[in-house]
Amino acid sequence: MRTVSRIFYENAEAHPDDPFCTFTAGPHRETISYGELYERSARYASAFVETGCNPGDLVIVMHEHSPHLFYAFLGVLLAGCVPSFMPFPSPKQKPQLFWQEHRTLFARIKPRLLASSQTILAQADNAIALDIPTLVMGEAQLDHPVASQVPGLRAAASDVACLQHSSGTTGLKKAVRLTHAAIVGQIEAYARSIGLSPDDRIASWLPLYHDMGFIACFMTAVVTRCPLVALDPFEWSMRPRILLDAIERERATLCWLPNFAFMHIANATRSGQWDLRSMRAFINCSEPCKPAAFDRFLERFADSGVTADRLQICYAMAENVFAVTQTRLGKPVKRSSRPDGGAALSCGAPIDGVAVRICEPSSNVELSDGSSGEIQIGGAYLFDGYDKLPEKTAERLRDGWYRSGDVGFIADGEVYVLGRLDDMLIVAGRNFYAHEIEEIACGVEHVIPGRTVAVGVEGEGTGTLAVVVLAECDDALTDNSPARAIAGAIFDRLSLAVHSVVLLRPGELVKTTSGKISRKHNHELYLQGRFEARSTAP
Repeated sequence: MRTVSRIFYENAEAHPDDPFCTFTAGPHRETISYGELYERSARYASAFVETGCNPGDLVIVMHEHSPHLFYAFLGVLLAGCVPSFMPFPSPKQKPQLFWQEHRTLFARIKPRLLASSQTILAQADNAIALDIPTLVMGEAQLDHPVASQVPGLRAAASDVACLQHSSGTTGLKKAVRLTHAAIVGQIEAYARSIGLSPDDRIASWLPLYHDMGFIACFMTAVVTRCPLVALDPFEWSMRPRILLDAIERERATLCWLPNFAFMHIANATRSGQWDLRSMRAFINCSEPCKPAAFDRFLERFADSGVTADRLQICYAMAENVFAVTQTRLGKPVKRSSRPDGGAALSCGAPIDGVAVRICEPSSNVELSDGSSGEIQIGGAYLFDGYDKLPEKTAERLRDGWYRSGDVGFIADGEVYVLGRLDDMLIVAGRNFYAHEIEEIACGVEHVIPGRTVAVGVEGEGTGTLAVVVLAECDDALTDNSPARAIAGAIFDRLSLAVHSVVLLRPGELVKTTSGKISRKHNHELYLQGRFEARSTAP
């Protein structure tokens, strides 16, 4: 049976001394072999069984950056249960809001156990009354004996292996059910598409609750024995150079990054040079990929050995386990004209076992090449549905096709992603993508990069939407000039006159549990008049 747990067991048995991961947290560095990974995970499995977890039970794993994340997740699998990573509350989040949302989520998905750290569980107790059993993750769990019987090794390929939760940017998280067969098949097909070999080494700062960090990095290392270099996401956000340090030190060859990270790394490392010639690909993934991000990254790191053919793109989503498409490594990414006249980057062709079509959203009629519409995905790796959300599953998964909600087009067999249907603001019959408006606002002086939100409000007496931009500005702001500059830049680029620009203090915009800016919550707060604007402009 080709299951994640069986493959993990066989890899550890056959290659116990091979390195699974070089784990880094501040000055601490630790190399974990596959044999050590299996033994520690098996001890966690015994702990879960001891707490009363039975095969098929859902176990939530929520912990700060630590090797115990690996041990607990794989331990849940070995116990025959269903694991699911979830983000822990960050210092920038409001604990009461975080735990209230998770109490609602837990009531729906009904986990058997929450495995977490003492610090996180104490915070939860202060915010809400947790009504599910808990287990404190840590060294005590590694004192459990390795069980002679491992229930997870009896799992079937068709069984649900885990739940992967969406980021919750536009609402309460949805739990994506992924089977063993889908995970293993996806990883093996994607490995072929990027030519993964025993000589590769993955460098990642990505959190494990995100599908890039979870599938492309952690699960790929477990299934293929490709070594992983794991960094602390919060440390990376403050000191992005640690990723470049790790690549140079460990001679890493592959790295997945969301689009904003290319700009963040380039802008935050204005001086210094690294030897990045070992890298086969920096792969842009998880959000619309912008030409400006690649251009800035290439300009900054050309002297470090980065060339255009090493900047690649993957279009991916949890509902397909991970990759839908992948550009061809070793060749520069194609650029094409967008329907609105701008430039779009190709996301590559579908990987083996995946089909992609473009349909008109309302009629679901398939469109010809070059026409933009909703991207729909079919094939062997589709998810098993949203857990305990049959109506949402029926809405998005129809006749073997997943309606992604993403907008794009196909040209010469390659997929181009333009934005999202629910990211679209229709103003006077014209379509605008909120993320594009936000990107323009982020380019204005004093605006904090990545800290803008564009929302639609009912235009007074116009019969159409009006656009409001919320933008956090740095403490150097002394006047209203950024608001006027934002409105002017948006009009110059998109011929869109925004209704207003509201300037906010650092940290006022609300984030989701995965650290993304929540359009939904910030929209609601704006309508409730909850933002105290530093300045506003028509």
